[in-house]
Amino acid sequence: MNRLIFSIVILFCIHFTGAVQAGAQNVFEQTVSFDKIVHDFGDIMLSDGPQKCSFKVKNISDRPVVIHRVLTSCGCTEPTWTQAPIRPGETGEIDVVFSNDQGPYPFSKSVTVYVAGLSKPVILKVRGIVHEKPKSLSELFPVAAGPIGFRESSVSIGQIDQGLSRSMEIEMANTSGREVEVHFTDMTPGLTVSAASPVIPARSKTRIVCTVDTRHTEGEKWGKIPFTFSAVVDGKKYAKVLKVEALIKENFSSLTEGQKRAGALPQFESSSIELGVVDKGSVLTGEFTVKNIGNDAFRIYKVDASEGGITVDIPDPVPFGGSGTVKVKVDTAGQSGEILNILTLITNSPTRPIINLFVIYTVK
Repeated sequence: MNRLIFSIVILFCIHFTGAVQAGAQNVFEQTVSFDKIVHDFGDIMLSDGPQKCSFKVKNISDRPVVIHRVLTSCGCTEPTWTQAPIRPGETGEIDVVFSNDQGPYPFSKSVTVYVAGLSKPVILKVRGIVHEKPKSLSELFPVAAGPIGFRESSVSIGQIDQGLSRSMEIEMANTSGREVEVHFTDMTPGLTVSAASPVIPARSKTRIVCTVDTRHTEGEKWGKIPFTFSAVVDGKKYAKVLKVEALIKENFSSLTEGQKRAGALPQFESSSIELGVVDKGSVLTGEFTVKNIGNDAFRIYKVDASEGGITVDIPDPVPFGGSGTVKVKVDTAGQSGEILNILTLITNSPTRPIINLFVIYTVK
């Protein structure tokens, strides 16, 4: 494996680790709940100066909790927070000021919150786009559906445990010179989309709330799932205007730490296979062998692939002490160059609910 492939693998793993932290629901270990995990400042100008936002933290436990400390990923982001114990049912605040003095660029800053009683910190995000010169709404929201526009055609809502839900705010703009009325329809089961008001003034922005609730997917959806919806603007329907992607995984919140440690525990002989240098159109095969060293049977719910042209066969549940094989078949038609296909396994292992395997080859 050459240095380029190594770099891609390392970058993916770093990104994936961050995604795990950022993708949790707004309720943490039945101790605290946050009103939001991400604050989006949207489009701001350098001349606007420092920007401030607040996160509300509610104590949903039966004892006082304390926010020990709050750290940020950059000196340009300064936090302050409620220092006194937060009593059951009461709410504290974390205020974050973004200095907005480092030039025009998109930014995303992490805010790490340490709360007494939580086994791991809570990761919040503040983000936005700083501009030096004003841009038109059409430039800022290029994905058009008639008079309305979105910044991009697809957004990620992050990871969601089965049985829980997660919401995110998305900006939408009316780029036209007239007032429009917008309603949403054809939502994928499990997705709801709402707006504070259906009427959007001319040349203005608004925010819609997208919520994915796994209770309405009947536990049948796993892994990377796209949810879509259509928009009806002044009576005219625009199909599938936006894709909201979620990563749905198993929920282990009802298990004790002892039960989690005693659960299924997969041990793969290798996390990657290299299929060599091949001619375009070749069909390749490979396999990963896994042994279950946990007490419960090991099950793979779903496998998602980062690249096309691959089919994956998963084994039946692997009992304690048993072994199984994940088989892959790759059709290289239409491919060229170095290929790194990242397989994301969604499993029932409490300590390894998401596993990444790598299939590597070069097409001449």
